[in-house]
Amino acid sequence: MKQLESFYGLFIAIFIILVCHACLDEHRFGKSSLNQILHFSVAGQVGNTQIVSDSLLIRVTVGSQVNTANLFADSIRVSSYARVNPGKGDLVDFTKPTFYEVTAENGSVAKYRVIVTKETATPQLENSGFKDWYTPAGKNYQEPGKDENTIWASGNAGVVTLGQANVEKTEIAPGDFGAKLITRDLGPLAQLVKQGIAAGSMFTGKFQLNISNPLSSAKFGTPFSARPKSFSITYTYVPGLVYKNGQGQVLDKKDQADIYLLLENRSGETIKRIGTAWFRSGDKVESPKEITIPIIYGNLPQGSPEFWFPTNGTIGNATDEITHISFVLASSAAGANFEGGVNSTLIVNNLKLNY
Repeated sequence: MKQLESFYGLFIAIFIILVCHACLDEHRFGKSSLNQILHFSVAGQVGNTQIVSDSLLIRVTVGSQVNTANLFADSIRVSSYARVNPGKGDLVDFTKPTFYEVTAENGSVAKYRVIVTKETATPQLENSGFKDWYTPAGKNYQEPGKDENTIWASGNAGVVTLGQANVEKTEIAPGDFGAKLITRDLGPLAQLVKQGIAAGSMFTGKFQLNISNPLSSAKFGTPFSARPKSFSITYTYVPGLVYKNGQGQVLDKKDQADIYLLLENRSGETIKRIGTAWFRSGDKVESPKEITIPIIYGNLPQGSPEFWFPTNGTIGNATDEITHISFVLASSAAGANFEGGVNSTLIVNNLKLNY
């Protein structure tokens, strides 16, 4: 009897909710006043967009050969129910003061000034000294960059689901900061899914966590068009003494750090590798050491290590246009296979592109 009364009471409650919902005016609480630009990019852009919402200012950098007098936004995202003018695909002369007007559902207007500048002939990667770090909203770890518009990403978002973040800000000398990457043993729970080892990894691009396919979470590369001859970086590396696989088994292997730069052409259906510069070493380096790695354009020399070659096998001509750069750092070279030395630690600072 009591179960019947409970069911009857639940039925009445659901009925009342449905009736009330049907009677609600869609504007019962007023029309939206939101008029923000949430995402903005233009054709030929290099690097990420900087959106300063408080100042209604957007800064974008494009390649040195782009005609800024006849350019268009290839992607714009604004607040729900808002509209923007000019719109996506509308040609704009960015050599003049340019404003994008966002009108909210209730008619309120925000005017964003968009400043487009050309990339210099010898650009450096943003935050190449790894001094700037920010805390993502609702998280308890830091990421490299001033804010979420940074060109840098790490695997922290995935690692913290099972353990502690393994890419972090570190003070190398008073007032001089860099990035510390640590290979962590995530323990028995992670070993059940063969992901017990998490290498510290940082790269240009984005990290979008995909739990069902973790290796697809890292989206490598950021727009770039220059042609450096080499890169230099200062590093220390201490490989972990106990090398494990993702199931927690100890293997007879020695760990290695990975630091590499890839230049690509992504203008067609197939990504073409244009430039390659790779450093992989398991040597223990306890005092900061600067290395300079030359960039090889076009075909790789005969006898080059197998891991230098692109997985799709496509290498372009040395003179082909460059559209993207991927710069990758890892505390364990086999981290993508969930292998590495426990507590292997790579510290990096002062990345520089040489022209």
